[in-house]
Amino acid sequence: MSLMNSKTGEVRKEYSLQELIEKTKEMRAWAMIGITLAKSGHTGGTMSIMDITSALYLKIMSHDPENPEWDGRDRAFWSTGHKAPALYVALGASGYYDIEGTAKLRKLWSGFEGHPNRFKLPGIEISSGSLGQGLGIAVGCAMNAKLEKKDYRIYCIMGDGEQQEGSVWEAVMSAAHYKLDNLVAIVDRNKLQIDGKVADVMNVEPLEDKYRSFGWNVIITDGHDMQNIVDAFEKAKTVKGEPTVIIFNTVKGKCVSFAENVAGYHGVPPKHGRCGDESLETALKTIGIADKFPKERLDQIFSSVDEYHKKVLKKIEAALPKFKKNYWWNADAMMKAEMDPTRFGFGKALQVLGGDTKMIAYGSDITSSIKMDDFYKDHPERKNRFFSMGIAEQNMTVVAAGFAKEGKTCFIGSYGVFVTGRNWDQIRTTLCYNNLDVKIASAHAGISVGADGATHQALEEIALMAYLPNMTLVSPCDSIEAEKATLAMARVKGPSCIRYAREATPVGTKSDTPYKFGFANVIRFRGVKEKFADAFEIKLAEKYKSEKEHLTIIATGTLVTEAMRAAWILKEQFRIEARILNIHTIKPLDVKSILKAVDETGVILTAEEHQTGGFGNIVAGAIARNKKFKTPILMDMIGMNDKFGDSGAPWELMKTFGLTAEYFVGKAKKLVDAKKKK
Repeated sequence: MSLMNSKTGEVRKEYSLQELIEKTKEMRAWAMIGITLAKSGHTGGTMSIMDITSALYLKIMSHDPENPEWDGRDRAFWSTGHKAPALYVALGASGYYDIEGTAKLRKLWSGFEGHPNRFKLPGIEISSGSLGQGLGIAVGCAMNAKLEKKDYRIYCIMGDGEQQEGSVWEAVMSAAHYKLDNLVAIVDRNKLQIDGKVADVMNVEPLEDKYRSFGWNVIITDGHDMQNIVDAFEKAKTVKGEPTVIIFNTVKGKCVSFAENVAGYHGVPPKHGRCGDESLETALKTIGIADKFPKERLDQIFSSVDEYHKKVLKKIEAALPKFKKNYWWNADAMMKAEMDPTRFGFGKALQVLGGDTKMIAYGSDITSSIKMDDFYKDHPERKNRFFSMGIAEQNMTVVAAGFAKEGKTCFIGSYGVFVTGRNWDQIRTTLCYNNLDVKIASAHAGISVGADGATHQALEEIALMAYLPNMTLVSPCDSIEAEKATLAMARVKGPSCIRYAREATPVGTKSDTPYKFGFANVIRFRGVKEKFADAFEIKLAEKYKSEKEHLTIIATGTLVTEAMRAAWILKEQFRIEARILNIHTIKPLDVKSILKAVDETGVILTAEEHQTGGFGNIVAGAIARNKKFKTPILMDMIGMNDKFGDSGAPWELMKTFGLTAEYFVGKAKKLVDAKKKK
């Protein structure tokens, strides 16, 4: 059974083994085209899982591309969501949509997001991206099939590095307990993850022995031999009374010569783009399908995607508020802003802090991405104080707590959604309740993460962290402030969290800009200069005297520099003076400076690259609890309006979701006008 007509019960298409092999080449080609055009994506894992994916979708599973919600279909859950390009081309090859559409991978509004979104494309069973969750979903689905006496089968696709997540083994145990013989777990054992070899990062072997000990039927085979793959799936269908795991031995980057067995190609597109040694051109040759994608055809595909992207940009720009001149970053000869990722500032501080022998640091398979490796990169003697915990954020947190209990200061880190969300209970009960000295690096904050999409865009952690007793929370505005904030946070005893972005953002401060932990800065626009940072005066809020500004923009994190640009626009276009309050320390909060701004301006606009109110409600609460209300106050908030993000370029997303200065200006002017009427 495979591609079915769910109404007639007939098979739509029966692939021979050779047809399957040829179709897989085409799928590999389209995946590489999409990754090349996106200039991001997971080449290694996408290629290692492709043969298995092809067999599963085109020959093994019963499903109907013309009736995606057919109740009798087999289900496949992609726990390893970063291999989404393989899923997309499989659905395209199956007939859910034109496979050529997958060339728009990671393009805004295309539906082909960095990680699967079940609301955007037909055939996707579950949105995914946080590793270790898919098998549990599959167990629930399999249990439901048993309960309702339905005969559809359930498949769950995982990576071998993913087996480091404890939640996987909870699901493994429950599947065996309930004798779910309608469930097949698929492990893509390519032996590599972002930080290197799985065996070196956090060894999960022997997988087959572990699964057997939990009560599973185990099949091991070559994940690139199509006959073996098909035979393994067919054999799994005959097993009764226990779930089956098929461990496929694969090669990361299979058929793409320059990516084969290279850990660095986990999340990287061809380094030379379309042509060159490590390019799409080379990939198509080694896949063995270059003849079907001659230059003329590739030109047409690239041109089509380029036209699509131009239409997207045109729509974004049409919605962006307009002024008498273009105030966008570096659009003019004046007000040039340096761009630098805030994570670099964190890395610089960690390099300094690592010199203290009481400092311990942890990696969680994205060590370099979040700059955690700066702890030891130029200091190999520190390696004995750096521990790789693999993909296991909850364990990393409590292990660090053990070190902290014995007097060490520990830095742990991961993408914000994982390190503050997945293990919130461990942070609350073990770190905060015990007041242990563990510092959390909440990286990739906000939607400016870009094309990885909603699952990797941390938009909730301000609220998650700020309301925990004993927790300290800092949110620096740029790379320079990130370095200062990290150094300051390290000196504060007890649990702390620093929130920082991934991509390059404008630098609005300088090395000599005053910084005092726990105290806000006031930023005032003083006039156009050659360099953006020179156009502003920055003082400690406690030393600032009112200039009778029309409003205060209270901002945190990357939106501080957007607030600065908004102040420039407000001054030049509307003669509105704006005081900017940079709250780089969210907890402890500088309530005094906030109240002073409220009393002196009467108009407050908060700004956060976060769900609206995470930061804004903290400010509003401080005002409500402490203000004497001798004067009225008008207030509004800027942030994500109860939405998840999307895949797209960072600045595209910032504009799309209204988090740029142009949108600040509209809200600010509305508040000021309302104040004048009153």
